[in-house]
Amino acid sequence: MPKRNQRGDKRALKRGGAPTGTAQRLRRAADARERDGGFRQKLYDALVEGGQPAAPGDLARRLGGRPGGSEWGLERWVEEGWLSATPEGLVELRRAIGELRLTQRGFGFVVGPADGDVFVPARWLHGAFHGDQVEVWWRPRPDGPGPEGEVMKVLDQGPRRLVGRLAESRGTWRVVPTDARLPEVRVSGRDLSAGHLAVVEWTAGGDGVARGRVVEQLGTADGPGQDVRRVMAEHNLPAAFPAAVMVEAEALPAGVRAEDLRGREDLTGRLVVTIDGADAKDLDDAISVERQGRRFEVGVHIADVSHYVQEGTALDAEARRRGTSVYLVDRVIPMLPPALSNGLASLNAAQLRLTLSAFVTVAQDGAPVSVRFARTYIRTRARLTYEGVNRALSGDGGDLADLLPWLQQAEELARRLHAARVRRGAVDFDLPEAKMVLDADGRPTDVVLRERGPAERLIEEFMLLANEAVARQLGELKLPALYRVHEPPTEEKLTDLRTLVAALGHRLPAPVTPMALQRLLARVEGKPEARLVTEATLRSMRQARYAPTNLGHFGLAADHYTHFTSPIRRYPDLFVHRVLKAWLAKSARDADLARWRQEADLVAEQSSERERAAMEAERDSVAVKQVQFMADKVGEQFVGLISGVTNFGLFVELPTLIEGLVRVDSLPPDRYEHDAVHHTLVGVGRGVRYRLGDPLAIMVARVDQEARRIDFALAPEPPAPTPPPRSARRRRRAKGTRPAAESPAP
Repeated sequence: MPKRNQRGDKRALKRGGAPTGTAQRLRRAADARERDGGFRQKLYDALVEGGQPAAPGDLARRLGGRPGGSEWGLERWVEEGWLSATPEGLVELRRAIGELRLTQRGFGFVVGPADGDVFVPARWLHGAFHGDQVEVWWRPRPDGPGPEGEVMKVLDQGPRRLVGRLAESRGTWRVVPTDARLPEVRVSGRDLSAGHLAVVEWTAGGDGVARGRVVEQLGTADGPGQDVRRVMAEHNLPAAFPAAVMVEAEALPAGVRAEDLRGREDLTGRLVVTIDGADAKDLDDAISVERQGRRFEVGVHIADVSHYVQEGTALDAEARRRGTSVYLVDRVIPMLPPALSNGLASLNAAQLRLTLSAFVTVAQDGAPVSVRFARTYIRTRARLTYEGVNRALSGDGGDLADLLPWLQQAEELARRLHAARVRRGAVDFDLPEAKMVLDADGRPTDVVLRERGPAERLIEEFMLLANEAVARQLGELKLPALYRVHEPPTEEKLTDLRTLVAALGHRLPAPVTPMALQRLLARVEGKPEARLVTEATLRSMRQARYAPTNLGHFGLAADHYTHFTSPIRRYPDLFVHRVLKAWLAKSARDADLARWRQEADLVAEQSSERERAAMEAERDSVAVKQVQFMADKVGEQFVGLISGVTNFGLFVELPTLIEGLVRVDSLPPDRYEHDAVHHTLVGVGRGVRYRLGDPLAIMVARVDQEARRIDFALAPEPPAPTPPPRSARRRRRAKGTRPAAESPAP
């Protein structure tokens, strides 16, 4: 999983400069197609449409020439990497399909291909825009971290929406986009206000002029909450639910009815609690722990959302379309209406609630011994918080004194579960997270680091245990399923990682297993190169996704893994619940199983895409507040760590986890060479070397709130070390249940 997939493409957010205008790009696209007499496109089409691999002679005939004719120059295409030669003497091209993501510097990346993201220079975009689904012809790039390619076909245009500032000149209105990757758009409409932000639907005309209509005016850019509303509009996130969905939600019962309890196991006599962040409202998981001799029974009780969200309803269609709840910096955009997500389906304290439970019997060494599942109902004894449980476990029992022995038993069991995962090789990137503290108007006032305490780890281990148990059960029964898969890194990425760690005096054996990576990270822990190796290992990973076929989870070293524990906020969990419940009730008909198998492919693809979109929106919402927070700090000096090395500069991360870019042209005059494998930038003349993970003294040079970009420069003189921000107990997104190797990227 390349790091740009896990934390977002830094390049897309922080590179300077602006792309060429839409008209120029579209005109240039036509010119580029005429290069080589249009031969590139003809060659590509001949191989795609005629089938490949192909014999050179047959290919020449398809192109209308004579076999072996020098005008075809197939050797050149092979030498340059656009074509690959098979052992049988045939040729084939390298092509991939994915989403195009442009950067503010005008070039882009096609995200999604199995071989990694494909870099696309501006000259090879050929009129494709940010968000388009494209087909690219690519070749390996020996001087870069990944392949480069050319857009050959736009398969599906992305959402033609943008947010920009209204401007008027001589009676002509236009919208200047806040995202420099998008074009200016001529618009028409009534009651337009110059200087206001507006949402525009647009199309690119054949004359190179983008035209559109204003669908919403957002008001002035500096109004309270407008920055996050802009993020919502940019990512096409809905502010409200459709009327049909709300009608169905309002028709749901006010609480659990007697008829809802039929056929369910009564767990109201058990000690069952929820543990979440203090401000969480969508409580979809609860836990119980009971000692059984030398063993323990872990109960993971998940809100039975599928009881209320039935297939074929408007509620289900909208949940599937949204795919996930989106947790922005100052608000939540839920997958389900609040009446469900915060009410009837939420496992609120002392309320009778319907659940689907996994009971896993665990041995002393943390190994699961047996498992059973049941349709249940519970009444949680207490609504606990991470902060309160962590205080109690550290000795400050407070009002949890009566629960302390039970909590200590659960925490001890969680440590044994974690030790068992470590023994099998699970890789845990325990990366820090930061939370923006906002005032009543949404303005940032502070940054606090979230700590991962015993309570977070406890819930994390219990949720992982349940997710694996459900996945294994579905697999053994050969039922339709949505697995959470994380495929091994590509051999190219592993070769780069092996080269890097060898240069640092470490060895990465072949083949690379999760255990090998875990041991590597343990060897470098506490050493100067720890940050470099950890970041490089993380960048080598692929992105986790949903799939109807079980491919295993590399990062967790798990043969079976799914998402079962959060049906309030993730649609794949809801899908899994339906299948598991139908099996438990022995009500799954052949027609149901066939339909679910047919739907699984599409649901997996949609859910993976919506998850990526949600993560980008969440990162953007944090970015706007980070830039606001730094706006009054121009000229101040800090010490940070180099968190990214590119040919155009150095990304530097401050102790607050806020990043900025030191551009190459702001470094001391020299000719700088970028070593992508070793993550270094070297000044050839002076011999100065900048390496990933190295500390660097910087000064805040420029803050561009419109572009959400922070520029740093080298500090004129080293400042005093920057104290770390104050810490706050960590509330992970939606429950604290995702280890770093299981964040949506993986």
